[in-house]
Amino acid sequence: RALRGAAVSRYLVRRRHRVEGQRPGRLRLAESASIAAYAEIDTSADVTIGERVVLSEAVMLLTHDHIRDGQRGLVFSPLVIEADAFVGARAIVLESCHVIGEAAVIGAGAVVTRDVPAGETWAGNPARRVHSA
Repeated sequence: RALRGAAVSRYLVRRRHRVEGQRPGRLRLAESASIAAYAEIDTSADVTIGERVVLSEAVMLLTHDHIRDGQRGLVFSPLVIEADAFVGARAIVLESCHVIGEAAVIGAGAVVTRDVPAGETWAGNPARRVHSA
């Protein structure tokens, strides 16, 4: 569904997992943000998308993961994408990434596993810094 003011097309926002007693995640979307077709935003935890952020086609933002080491359960982590960031087509941002900094660029097809500092360009799988401002 379209959110007032933001430039959006067909994309999906859904809470993939919920734990009893835990507040559901919320999506905070700046009016000047742009989300392309087929992007998927997991709101198991909070997601904040800042001013003039661009999410390209089929981007996937995840805010949950399964506990490792043979244990059962889930971990949740909020995600903040700061102003003027760009996330390329089919990039995946995993739960282990908490912040994509201001004016950062994520290359198409990248798999982001950790925080991306402001002004840096990251690409690859796993994503690594390829350029800094």
